[in-house]
Amino acid sequence: MNIFKTTQPQSAQWPLTVVTFAILLAAFVLPGMAQQIQNTVQHPSEQTSQHAMQHKADVQAGGVSLAGLVEAALAANPELTVMRRGFDAARARIPQAKALPDPMVSLSNSTVTNPVPFAGLKNDFSEIALGFSQDLPWFGVRRLRGQVASAESEAKFQEYAATALRLTSEVKLAYYDLSYTDRALAVLARDKEILDKIAQVAEARYSVGKAQQVDVVNVRVEITELLEKQAMLEQRRAITVAQLNNLLYRNPETPIEKTADVKMSPEPPPLEELERLSSENAPDLKQLRRMIDGNNKALRLAEREAKYPEVGVNFIYHNRPVFSDYYTYGVTLRLPLYAATKQRYAIKEQAANLAATQARLDSNLSLIRYKLRDARVRASTSARLIKLHEQGLIPQATLALESALSAYQTGQIEMLTLLNSLKRALDYETRFYELLADYQKALAEMERFTGVELTK
Repeated sequence: MNIFKTTQPQSAQWPLTVVTFAILLAAFVLPGMAQQIQNTVQHPSEQTSQHAMQHKADVQAGGVSLAGLVEAALAANPELTVMRRGFDAARARIPQAKALPDPMVSLSNSTVTNPVPFAGLKNDFSEIALGFSQDLPWFGVRRLRGQVASAESEAKFQEYAATALRLTSEVKLAYYDLSYTDRALAVLARDKEILDKIAQVAEARYSVGKAQQVDVVNVRVEITELLEKQAMLEQRRAITVAQLNNLLYRNPETPIEKTADVKMSPEPPPLEELERLSSENAPDLKQLRRMIDGNNKALRLAEREAKYPEVGVNFIYHNRPVFSDYYTYGVTLRLPLYAATKQRYAIKEQAANLAATQARLDSNLSLIRYKLRDARVRASTSARLIKLHEQGLIPQATLALESALSAYQTGQIEMLTLLNSLKRALDYETRFYELLADYQKALAEMERFTGVELTK
């Protein structure tokens, strides 16, 4: 649940490659429609919105969802199963810790002249005794034992929650990487279509003496470089797919279909608010605080057990064949006479556990503050760069490409200049998707340390 109300950042107004492809068709394949297409390029948002919507619908219809992957990972992870069972076990220890020790029942036979067991009723000087005894911890000891067990149970639950949150974050990080490679591969595929068209036109013009051979060579070189980028992205995707499959505990070779489109989530809150949310909600910190609470209770318990005796009561009924029956009762005390070698060291043990857990909490607080600050800066930087690409670089590169196409048609620039314009424009689009992934990944990291959902 997201408690922050911020303005939803807008995605790119149009898919650059669709516009570029239309430009190239106008310039090289359909010369009679050049002016009409150019007019569309100057105001592309309305013309290309249908293409963008269709592309989005196609991806979402066949794309794997982030929520589905997270749910599958949480269900399949054996570590979470172990932690759930550990929590169940810790919770079951609470009533045990609060309970009284088991009572003791005794049965004994005493005889003077007859050695046969339980034959005392045949002898005037024999008896059978039935006894009962119960240890009674000092006041407050049972309560402290229950509080220690309860704190340990709560710490186990927070450990489970922290592990689930870490796993969710890891799935999201891998998913956003996969989303970037899918979008980048789609850009390269469309780029190759454009370059193939340019290559065909260049070869046709060269064959009739209207272009130079270097134009054909330059296009082919550009296509080869594109194929290299494509191979590297496919390798990166395969690695990311294996990583996701590992998180889902299934065969690394299991295919994962194309991801759904990733929308830019609202801007995260300021750093101070993130630190406050982390202090209140982070399961890692909650776990350590529950452990500190348990350590405090355990220290108080050790001090009380060292200071006060353990009380016991007993009752014995004596049955005799000739003389009257009688009963005895009494009180026992378990005295801490060896406190110098036992109870004192129990206190030192619990004090050391408390100090160690407190140090862990301080260390984790410092580390989380650093990671939150780092992720917040990366998110802010990525958001600014996304806006820069949306509002500046992408539309400017599109206009520059349009100008280069017109100049090439009139022979004012060479093919290499046109290709550089095309490459720069498409690189900006690819970079946009990379920045979007980086932004979402930074938010996913903040989610892990705050326990609050920031990604959509």
